[in-house]
Amino acid sequence: MELDEIALFNPVIHARLTPEGPSLGALDPLIAEFRRRPSRPETPSPDIIIHNGLLKLEHNAGLAEIQADALMTAGVLVKLSGRLAPTRLFLDDLTLDIGGARLGLVTRDGGTSVSLAAQLVSGRFGALSVGAGDVSLALNAPYPTAETPLGTGPFAMAVTASSAELNRHEVELKNFVLSARFQGRSAGGLADLTLRGGGDIRLDAGSGRGAGFTFGAVFGSAQSANLTWRRGPNTESSGDVKIRVRGRDLDREDLALSRVSLDLIGPVRQAGGSLTADLVGPLSLAGRWGGLGPVQPEDLDTVGAVKRAAQAFAGTAPAVQVAYGKDGVRLSLTAPARIVSASSGTVSLAARGGTAIFADGGGAFDVEASGGGLPNLDAEVVRYQLDQNGFEADTRVSVATDLGPIQGLESQASGRLRVGDGEVTYVATTCVPVAFSRFEAGETSVEAISLRLCPGADPLFALKDGRWRISGRAQGVSAQAPFLQAGLERGRADVVFGVNAGGLFSQAQILNGQVVDRATSPRFNPLDVTGRVALNQAVWGGDLKLSSSGAAVADIRLDHDGSDGRGAAQVDTGLLLFTEGGLQPSELSPLAAAIGAPAVGSLRFAGGFQWSPAGLTSSGLLSVPGLDFASPAGPVRGLTGEIAFNSLAPLQTAPGQQLKAQDLQLLTPLTAPRATFQLLGESLTVSAGAVDVGGGTVRLEPMIIPLDIHKSWRGELVIEGVQLADIVSATPFADRVSLSARVSGRLPFIAGPDGIKFVQGRLEAIEPGRLSIRRAALTEISASGGGTRADLEGLGAELGEQIAATPPITEANTAVEFAYQAMEHLAFDVLNAEVNSLPGGRLGVLFNIRGAHSPPEPQEIRLTLGELIRRDFMNRELPLPSGTEVDLTLDTSLNLDQLLADYADAQTVRGSGEVQPPEPR
Repeated sequence: MELDEIALFNPVIHARLTPEGPSLGALDPLIAEFRRRPSRPETPSPDIIIHNGLLKLEHNAGLAEIQADALMTAGVLVKLSGRLAPTRLFLDDLTLDIGGARLGLVTRDGGTSVSLAAQLVSGRFGALSVGAGDVSLALNAPYPTAETPLGTGPFAMAVTASSAELNRHEVELKNFVLSARFQGRSAGGLADLTLRGGGDIRLDAGSGRGAGFTFGAVFGSAQSANLTWRRGPNTESSGDVKIRVRGRDLDREDLALSRVSLDLIGPVRQAGGSLTADLVGPLSLAGRWGGLGPVQPEDLDTVGAVKRAAQAFAGTAPAVQVAYGKDGVRLSLTAPARIVSASSGTVSLAARGGTAIFADGGGAFDVEASGGGLPNLDAEVVRYQLDQNGFEADTRVSVATDLGPIQGLESQASGRLRVGDGEVTYVATTCVPVAFSRFEAGETSVEAISLRLCPGADPLFALKDGRWRISGRAQGVSAQAPFLQAGLERGRADVVFGVNAGGLFSQAQILNGQVVDRATSPRFNPLDVTGRVALNQAVWGGDLKLSSSGAAVADIRLDHDGSDGRGAAQVDTGLLLFTEGGLQPSELSPLAAAIGAPAVGSLRFAGGFQWSPAGLTSSGLLSVPGLDFASPAGPVRGLTGEIAFNSLAPLQTAPGQQLKAQDLQLLTPLTAPRATFQLLGESLTVSAGAVDVGGGTVRLEPMIIPLDIHKSWRGELVIEGVQLADIVSATPFADRVSLSARVSGRLPFIAGPDGIKFVQGRLEAIEPGRLSIRRAALTEISASGGGTRADLEGLGAELGEQIAATPPITEANTAVEFAYQAMEHLAFDVLNAEVNSLPGGRLGVLFNIRGAHSPPEPQEIRLTLGELIRRDFMNRELPLPSGTEVDLTLDTSLNLDQLLADYADAQTVRGSGEVQPPEPR
């Protein structure tokens, strides 16, 4: 009997899925027997129709129950339609919990088409887990045969899956849709199934998180034309893949990327549960970083530029290399990446040699920045590490920029940068050299600032909530203040500088330093400085203390209001006391060089600088209650007076300043020395000067004295009724010369680097006087008729020189002998003198004296008649008769340079400086 059709109603079939394929248990031998029997082509197989059959399929993950209608024709399953009850499916690393599914199968032309639409409760593929969703499958494959249970031939598959979430390690996707397609060929059985062909996969997610980011929509796709998938003990897959990734709204702390685009190409391989890939392609992104906070009105220009650049930027990397393996992701750059801000700033990022820019949570790279108001930055990120708390990097940084009032800033630093928890910090490992050309403060700007900023307890740089600060110990500080014509050298201070809620702020505790004078004509010697300076809400304030060799010298109070540009620096020395062995004026100012030690007394200076948008002014008052000191000219007692300065930079006084003294001990006491003057920056204008001496007065005509010691100047002494007797008696040649003469006249002179030179000076006696010159002081004398001429030597350096022995008296030298006697006791009615400097530092004085011989005792010549006849009276010494008229021309020469040098040496021993430079040797 032959059957054409077999119909089964509500059959229940028990089967088991094994690695070798489906098994019906005890029926397997029977089925194998039927398969071994030769087919009977003349006897067709009956059609088998199954109505509402139930297949209970056991597998490694559990039991799958399939209720279906099916049709088999000629031993081929032609059609199947059914439902899969909730179950768990398991294949290699794939586990699916199915809530229910619809199955469909159609076989024609030796191929089978399978469809599946399932509700997914959860799933897992290796480290990948999936939440509830839907799965659909469309499969076209060769119909199984006895030799190839899964078929050999064309193979096509399309899978679509959607789920509320997908997780892999720390990566999570929400509301994703996955679609995959494959078309190629299949070969082998279920245990060693191999698929070769091409396909693509696409993933869309509504949101997610991973690598510390949260993100909005994400799209990813992969395509390959040479995929191979091979099942076995070590299931593996490989192929050359093109990957596209697109993302929107990626956020990590303060970083927000509005878009990310990545295109990669390269080989991908998975084997033994591990994935390897070596991909390369371009990356582009756009976004903002809010870690610096919004731009604030009080922000410095550079800080504002950095904030604006961080608020909107776009980046491109033409060649990003992505390698994935057992150590995770490794990112490298084969060409520099470039980030351009909306404000036209540019940042470039390049690989450091063969080092990855990211691997195992860290990496290394070089950065350059410029344009758009950004600092010119050149940074080497030697090593950085990313963790859940942020970013940390060891860096070497070189920067050049303007930072608000700080202009021309240049610095190089090495240290550790950390970004995390909304804060940026930089801790330097060594002292950081810092230089800037100018601290802009209008009229009170400071220039040429340089220092080394050394690490302290706090980070060198810190930024949080848009507020930043720089702090450390500044060493080797130098700066120039042109408005003060002064500078700072070798400074050391603890400093803090930055921006807080009130705007720009600064604090500097000056531990030590030296204030130095930068005026063309120096006003003060270097002084030690300590104190405090602070800036808060645009207002500067400070208190400084100046000292010399440990002795307090002056207090300085600084005030400046940045809102209106007004301020002042007030200087007050208090009453400075000068004592023998203590503080001396010459220690404080080169202008006091002539005030030699020991100076005893006091003085006070009070004044300062004031500035406003209208300009800079300065003034001060120097008060001298009383001062005794040793000067180059001799001891000075009782110097008093006040000097009013109408400018301190340059140093200038008001007209008509006066200083007076009780007396000056020169060769003879000079009483009431006084001077009226005005200091005008580069010169001293003397409008009047006088001293009482010898019952008369010596005056200075008005003159201008340059303060530059390399320049010469002219002056003129006016002599009025000065008695020379005491002056001559105080000279080194008083033992050979005495002179009683009250004189008047003028002595023009030129003073300069070569000393003092008198030019065409004239003196004349205003009343009769007397002159006595011992013959030991005379080196040459000639006499004729009623006139006598003599040269006077033995002064200055030649003080000890003696003339040759006087020759025996003869008729030839009787006139010379009378000349000697005449000059030893000369009473004159007329005395004129011409004064001129001579070569070699000598001073020439040409006297013309007319008078009469006036010895202490009356003298006359008594001769006998025989002496007259014999004329032998010429052979003995004859007295010059009293009253003999004398007309004397006396040409004197003394070594003025040597004389003044000897005198200066004597005064130096007593504490005073030189007034005449020494003669060149």
